Amino acid sequence: MKAENVLHFGLLGEKLGHSLSPEIHKDLLRQQGIVGTYEKYEMNNREVLQILKVMEEENILGMNVTIPYKETVCRLVDVLDSHAEEIGAVNTILLKDGISYGYNTDYIGMMSMFSKAGIVLENQDIVILGSGGAAKALIYGFHIAGAAQVTVAARNKEAREQLQKHFSYIHTCSLTEIPPGDIIINTIPVGMYPNVGKSPADGRIIRKFRVAADIVYNPLITEFLKIAGEEGLQTVTGLMMLVDQAIGSEEIWLNKKLDYNMGNHIHDKLSRKF
Repeated sequence: MKAENVLHFGLLGEKLGHSLSPEIHKDLLRQQGIVGTYEKYEMNNREVLQILKVMEEENILGMNVTIPYKETVCRLVDVLDSHAEEIGAVNTILLKDGISYGYNTDYIGMMSMFSKAGIVLENQDIVILGSGGAAKALIYGFHIAGAAQVTVAARNKEAREQLQKHFSYIHTCSLTEIPPGDIIINTIPVGMYPNVGKSPADGRIIRKFRVAADIVYNPLITEFLKIAGEEGLQTVTGLMMLVDQAIGSEEIWLNKKLDYNMGNHIHDKLSRKF
């Protein structure tokens, strides 16, 4: 296979340790019969400013972006997709003909995750736990899916106010004033490996809902989801969101529509690891 026929992709982040993205993308490329590489690029906050130069020098067509650089990359790319602009975060870079484009597929992954679980988002009252970068994509996704109300519950008052300014259609509250609703989704890294056994909300709050989801996927069943299951809620793990946002990225890089069921066996294979 000639080198020019090999497509190069990567993942940008600060600490990428045991990221599942290389495994996910290598499987997706294999299913399509595409010869490609997918490497991890760990950078500090100075090095990240050179990411587009690195992509050009190493002939990298596409890059995924993870914490803490999703907002930083927004300011670096030449062209910002309208969805990424509204979210204020980029998780996918495309470098084509010397021009860099920024996209966000996190909201697509989230919507696909709920759709595969048979959960309708339209006309639902939804509470998001946490005000970090992940919350932005979820807010946007729930809004375009037609949610009746989106409330962000977080400890940091300043962060809540910033989100309210950015997304005028949301409500905000503290973690101790969470109103009842239909769906509650956690974005706070509480209970994530190795600090398992902790939940950002207790049973008294969780039982006010009928569906609970967690974007943390290691462990697959977090303490938050365990409590939700005990309270009789339908639970949704975050692993499918990770897989399906990756499919969204490949649609952009390869400029074609993909079947999101491609990710189902990847999800099942990875879930057995946890």
